[in-house]
Amino acid sequence: MRSLYVSMVLALLVSACGGGTEEPGFADDPCSDGIDNDGDGTVDFPDDPGCTSASDTTEDSSASPLCSDGRDNDNDGLTDYPADPGCFAPNQDDETDDCPNGPNCPECANDKDDDGNGSTDYPNDPGCASASDGIEFLTSQVACGAGLVVTQVPTTNTITGMLDGTSVSSVGSPCGGGGGAPARAYQLYLPRPKVVEVSTDDADTTADTVIDIRKNECTMASAEIACNDNVVGTTRKGSKVTVSLPAGNYYIIVSARDSASGGAFALTVKLYAGEGSTCSQDPECGPGLVCRIPKNGTTKSCQQPMCKDGVDDDGDTKNDYPTDPGCSTPDDNDEVDSCPGVGPNCAECGDGTDNDLDTKIDYPMDTTCSAAGDTSESCVTTDGVTLITTGTLNDTLIGANNDVKPTCATTGTHTSPDQTYRLDVPALASLRIQETNMTPSFSAVNALYDANCTGTVQCTFSSTFTRPNVAAGTYFLVVDQYSTGAGGAYTLNVSGVIQNGGSCEGALAQSGAFVCGPGYACKGTTGARTCAPALCGDGVDNDSDGKIDYPADPGCDSIADDTEANPATLPVCADGMDNDTDTLTDWPADYGCSAASGTSEVFCPTESNPTSLITATTTNGTTAGMTNNFPTSTCQSSAASNDITYALSLPVPVATLTLDTDNSGFDTVLTVRDPQCATELACNDDGGTQSLRSKITMTNVAAGNYAVVVDGYSGAGIVSGATVLTVKGVVAPQTACSSPLFTGANAILACPTGTTCTGAPLKCQ
Repeated sequence: MRSLYVSMVLALLVSACGGGTEEPGFADDPCSDGIDNDGDGTVDFPDDPGCTSASDTTEDSSASPLCSDGRDNDNDGLTDYPADPGCFAPNQDDETDDCPNGPNCPECANDKDDDGNGSTDYPNDPGCASASDGIEFLTSQVACGAGLVVTQVPTTNTITGMLDGTSVSSVGSPCGGGGGAPARAYQLYLPRPKVVEVSTDDADTTADTVIDIRKNECTMASAEIACNDNVVGTTRKGSKVTVSLPAGNYYIIVSARDSASGGAFALTVKLYAGEGSTCSQDPECGPGLVCRIPKNGTTKSCQQPMCKDGVDDDGDTKNDYPTDPGCSTPDDNDEVDSCPGVGPNCAECGDGTDNDLDTKIDYPMDTTCSAAGDTSESCVTTDGVTLITTGTLNDTLIGANNDVKPTCATTGTHTSPDQTYRLDVPALASLRIQETNMTPSFSAVNALYDANCTGTVQCTFSSTFTRPNVAAGTYFLVVDQYSTGAGGAYTLNVSGVIQNGGSCEGALAQSGAFVCGPGYACKGTTGARTCAPALCGDGVDNDSDGKIDYPADPGCDSIADDTEANPATLPVCADGMDNDTDTLTDWPADYGCSAASGTSEVFCPTESNPTSLITATTTNGTTAGMTNNFPTSTCQSSAASNDITYALSLPVPVATLTLDTDNSGFDTVLTVRDPQCATELACNDDGGTQSLRSKITMTNVAAGNYAVVVDGYSGAGIVSGATVLTVKGVVAPQTACSSPLFTGANAILACPTGTTCTGAPLKCQ
């Protein structure tokens, strides 16, 4: 007994002195030694978050993602990826799930033999890669036909690969591919509805790809859901499909367009909230869905727009596009209309009237109507007519049909697609339409037709055309391509000036695309608004301050300003002080003032040379010895020669103003600017009567002060010399003509032909 006691003491002494073999749980294992080594109030693994395992050598390690930290964080008896169904990847930081009976539980953790193979869930079912796997059955290598390799979409939802012939597709698609072209297929299982976006539109995609999304019966013709060949508006060969899908199993086929179009591809699969998902606003829903309360519902959820939801939302017994006249497109989220009956809220193709007198009424009887919401029965178009309501519209000819051959298109074969638009306009002083191609190879033709969509008003292959004096009514604009080809993406810009007194009620006027003319503003009660004289151009002292209209009234910022009320503190150009100490005070005496409302008396501060006021039609000067203050202009980037600046003060509006440098002694560049020279209003290089001289013609020039800069071209070195500046203006009838600029042999301003300066007060009449 004594010997046993001695042996035990010796063993303890040896252990205390560091001898023998160390057992787990001692000082070298701080995550399992029973001690709070880091003083954070928690001890050892798994309680201490600084321990990644029981054998961790420190209690201060960085926390691992919840799906790979060795802990059962959601207390469901399962730990980490791949065992926990809440973990779709090891780096996921949330183990939460509703298994085994919740609606979001994946098949590989729901306690069911979903594929009927006698095995249930992960790890027992060979079709389960993890407990979070959404589908139990093994991916069939021949699901989409022999020769086409099928794999699952990875958890990263990104794939790079090659279309090189090692995997080929015989599955035909409306968009191309198939027929033995190189391809890859990917299985996508959705446990709940999703909006799916599949794209190869990536700089790393060199193959000319086609994307095809198909149902579970992959090889059958009826399995086709959606496809795409080439994204509209890009120069790459990538494709993109966005589609709303219910829960189920699907296949994504990425194919080369044909056997010669293989190469590298980069595929991205994005999943968004699908139909029925709860939401509070549109951005929470997937592309193409809107957040709204469905008919007979009580709460918001992600839904198809009303015009393609299969429901008669407005109760007129007509469902969706193209049947409901309240639907302009399938993506319209409002079926409301006032049909039948002619009016602004009822489209022609659903108003119950034979608008084009062809004995056929509305969609679908009138074959020119592609939908009940089309705005015209007159135009022959299988793509429908779009009503233009704003100044800017983006569209494409790709995918459209060939319905029209404009008179200015090629005289040979013409097979290119076209789009037709409706313009409802008031009486316009001018109409401007600009079409900007977004696709370089797209050579556009623009044609404007009358209300019957038959008579050509104007046809041009210029990107911009302008028409003066356009009568009020309906017009149709066709965007086409010159001859053959698929066309491309483009932007339409529509603008116009409404005739004085004309209506400004229409959508284009209210959107700002159509504006009132100089000195006029859109005024009146809703439903009867017209372009009437603005208070700052009506010839009346509306605020009784003794000053009438722009530029004389300090409360008027422009002739179109509709209030003459002066600010509490008068602007420097009407405060009675010589603010720039040039011995000239306020407008119009100080020609640094653009108007009485001007905020600076300093004339052209960027000009370092002396300036002077133009008082006669011909002004002589020189740029020799002057400095270069305006090295560039909008009409000539090489204008780095010496320059000289003059002030031009117009007491009244000028209908036509002409300025030229004919008879000057060098190659000139001529510009007109605001009084501070900050904004260039007009520019010309070589438009003069004499060679290398300049000429500017301006119309409807408002009264006020302007800077006129005579510069020299500097492409072959600095040029300078004697300047001869000629300025002549003609005013409109009934314009006041009492200014000294109207008198004398060298008068700058003149009354129009057929009128004289007469009466009291003096007017051109």
